[in-house]
Amino acid sequence: MRRVGFLVALTAAAMLCACSAGPTADRALVFGRNKDAVSLDPAIATDGLSFNIARNTLQGLTRYRLGGFETDPQLATSWRHSADGKVWDFQLRQGVRFQDGTPFDAAAVKFNFDRWRKDDPHFSYFHSQFGAYPSVIRSVRVLSPSAVEIRLRTPVAAFLSDLAMPAFSISSPTALQTLKNDYYTQPSGTGPYRVAEWVKDDHITLKAWDGYWGPQPKIKTVIIRDIPDPATAMLELQKGDIDGLEFPRPDDLPALLADPSLHVYRQPPNNLMYLAINNQKKPLDDVLVRRAIYKAIDTRAIVKSFYDPTAIAAKEFLPPAVWPHGVDTSYPYDPAGARALLEKAGYPHGFSVSFWYMTLPRPYVPEPQRVAEAIQSYLRAVGIETKLQGMEWGMYLTKVGSGEHDLAIIGWTGDDGDPDNFLDPLLDRDSAVAPDANNAAFWKDEPFHELMVAGRTTIDPAMRRAIYRRALARIRDQAPVVPIAHTAPPIVFRSELRGYVPSPDAGLHFDTMYFEAPNNG
Repeated sequence: MRRVGFLVALTAAAMLCACSAGPTADRALVFGRNKDAVSLDPAIATDGLSFNIARNTLQGLTRYRLGGFETDPQLATSWRHSADGKVWDFQLRQGVRFQDGTPFDAAAVKFNFDRWRKDDPHFSYFHSQFGAYPSVIRSVRVLSPSAVEIRLRTPVAAFLSDLAMPAFSISSPTALQTLKNDYYTQPSGTGPYRVAEWVKDDHITLKAWDGYWGPQPKIKTVIIRDIPDPATAMLELQKGDIDGLEFPRPDDLPALLADPSLHVYRQPPNNLMYLAINNQKKPLDDVLVRRAIYKAIDTRAIVKSFYDPTAIAAKEFLPPAVWPHGVDTSYPYDPAGARALLEKAGYPHGFSVSFWYMTLPRPYVPEPQRVAEAIQSYLRAVGIETKLQGMEWGMYLTKVGSGEHDLAIIGWTGDDGDPDNFLDPLLDRDSAVAPDANNAAFWKDEPFHELMVAGRTTIDPAMRRAIYRRALARIRDQAPVVPIAHTAPPIVFRSELRGYVPSPDAGLHFDTMYFEAPNNG
């Protein structure tokens, strides 16, 4: 039975007249997804499931404008920087408290940055954006309770945009020190919602926080349910037991589109699904072998067979939402050419490797097992035997991040619209640090690394564009991965839910949403 929200203050006169529809606040939003978050501490999280909790419970110095990547103030109200881009002064929002009641101030900002800057591989997002210890951030200094100075060793072209990522949300120092290793279960930020309950692999309940410094959310309770089986999720959505669902199967979309009680949205294409080739393992460390693997796979056929019609075969490494464009990083489907390359590399009869895939759909791969089986078939046709193994999402991230795989399906949804955010975390040597490596290819190419350093420290847009075009050409030449697809992921809400804005970072901001009340006239 579908839950219905009712207006509670109806007078007799109002019941006799035609009443216009308006928002209703007494109805909980129940949102379905296929897997639980991994960590509620965004500083150590690497997955979108975790980051969408952080977007609602914590905040950073800057934020992305809803629906895009324009950078706006959040916990910082203004900023200025030196002419060389190395010194940044931030003025902070005053009168803000964390959800544990402690004050947000410059000392809290410094505490968080000092935490991220430690020589600790678990802060992989910080390392991917600002470099491994000691990082590009030279120092963080409290100027006053409402002002902080951040000094950089070199300019960071996308600094303000980087700070808007969920990974750099500001946590309560008191909560971090009190909870220690358990902080990931009960974060304390300054966001509009607080975590009221987390039952692992079942649900997370968010409650509107009455101490929030901004406008109070219209929806006071959000329940995020884990529904691993897509058929069950589809049934619960159609029955009205849940109000929204992310990543429905392509085969279910026609029925969802035909249902007038539901609305299917599309998130802008800002992701990449690819085959990670572990470059630190033999024979995958041979560029001829990697090129052969690429030529053996018909990426266009895979996208046509296992994705919905809005998906794009990844002719370019970067998705449509990210510049620069026009650099073809693909290899043509050429099984004969693949076999010739394998023979030239000394493997005329092929070889055997392990091949992993995640067991739940992701925005960039709605049917991972079927895609993996197709890739397995293409590789077998040129003499490469693979042993398929599906794995639960949390364990998958851990093992791939530790470099235990040979081949693995993996993907990335962009954070800030900058090419550095794809190229650096996915392929730079500094991101290939176990146990939480974002660079699942473990490719450590020095010429590519030099381009990454130049790209992130160059301010001039035209010069940056030229640098990243060279980096993309290097990817094609060395073939560390096989890019397969870019998608515009579908997300479904009940038609009476309003205020959702599709965002390229796949962000869900529950505080902007509300249910339209029934028209009682």
